[in-house]
Amino acid sequence: MTTAPRVPVLYYHRVSPDADPRTGVTPDQFSDQMAILRTLGFAGTSLDRALSWKDSQEGPTRPPLAITFDDGYEDNYLFAAPILERFGFVATIYFVAGRMGKRVDWTNDPVWAGHRLMEPAMARDLVRRGFEAGSHTLTHPDLAKISDTEARREISESRDRLCQELSTPVTTFCYPYGSYRENHPFMVRDAGYRAARTTRRYRPGGRSDPFRMACRPVSGRMGLPRFTLTLLAYRLGLKGGDVR
Repeated sequence: MTTAPRVPVLYYHRVSPDADPRTGVTPDQFSDQMAILRTLGFAGTSLDRALSWKDSQEGPTRPPLAITFDDGYEDNYLFAAPILERFGFVATIYFVAGRMGKRVDWTNDPVWAGHRLMEPAMARDLVRRGFEAGSHTLTHPDLAKISDTEARREISESRDRLCQELSTPVTTFCYPYGSYRENHPFMVRDAGYRAARTTRRYRPGGRSDPFRMACRPVSGRMGLPRFTLTLLAYRLGLKGGDVR
């Protein structure tokens, strides 16, 4: 794999008044976090746009920071998107292509199961508003536990379906559970994506791989002081390595 420009990436799931702290943040918490992000001088944006700015050395005068959401919850549309737009930000939302408009059915854990996922019409509206639609597979399997044939289908067909249903290019991918085998990043590349995000955290001095991009997960258990220190470290260039 080639080396990619290092881009700080935040990783969320839900933004909702009733979000369990393990699964997400409240709208007030999210608004406070975005205010800190802007105060520290970041341009909150999608992963694809952040990579394009880095590649070209053009774009905003502020350093880009990618904001990403896994699964495509309906509350991302209802609560997260308006807050982001209020601060002049957009984000990447990783949709489970075969489950849009349904409820989470890939786990029996009551903290996660049953939450409503975004309708395709909502996703199309976000794309029109500048948000990026990324792929999180067709059905949200643990890729490391299925066959190569199934994994290739989940990676490739999800992209095709999202491109068609949402009328937008789909250029980035996210591994469900952050789980994958060593050959899966090559499948992602061969399917036509330009980058893929994991759930691995940054390591100072680590190398950067566009198909194994690191991130910083954010949940309701992360207080504002910790969130601020994390962003300060990114701003000062203290956290930049992506993979082990």
